[in-house]
Order: sequence, then structure tokens, then C-alpha cells
Amino acid sequence: MSIVIVFTILSEMNIPLYDRTIKPYLFTTHMVAWKGFFYVRSNEEGATIKGIDREFTCYFKSLSVLLIYIFLFVSSAIWIFKRKDILS
Repeated sequence: MSIVIVFTILSEMNIPLYDRTIKPYLFTTHMVAWKGFFYVRSNEEGATIKGIDREFTCYFKSLSVLLIYIFLFVSSAIWIFKRKDILS
């Protein structure tokens, strides 16, 4: 939970060099990017416009970054757990 809180705070910072280098690879940045997938647009009469406005490439990029984080966190958790001596 602390990682999510720290990354959320870091993703809200607006520093120019940081925005181009580190911020695109934080998983909290990509977790928020998925909310655009669920937006529904409407026309002047209030009727729903079918289709998604955003490119699917941004979703695949977010998915790949999130899968890398999942792999890193799960593999590090398994590695740490296997190092523990739980029998003594």
C-alpha cells in the first residue's frame, strides 16, 4: 500500500524533466490511464456516440507496463518468501 501511495504522490508532481523520464513508467500513471476506456461520449441531442476515441496503442502500452510491474512484484515476493526459514 505504501508503494501505491508514494507512486501516486510522485505521479502528481509536475516537474518537466521528471514528466518525460520517470512519470511515464510509474504504474499509477497507467492505472489512471485506463479510465478513458470507460468514457462515453454523447452528441448535442444527448445520444451516445458508439466507439472509443482513444487509440488502442495507448492501452497496449499501459497493459505492457502494468504486466511488467506485476511480474516484478510477484517474482520478488516469491523470491523473498522462498528465502524465509518458516520451519524454525
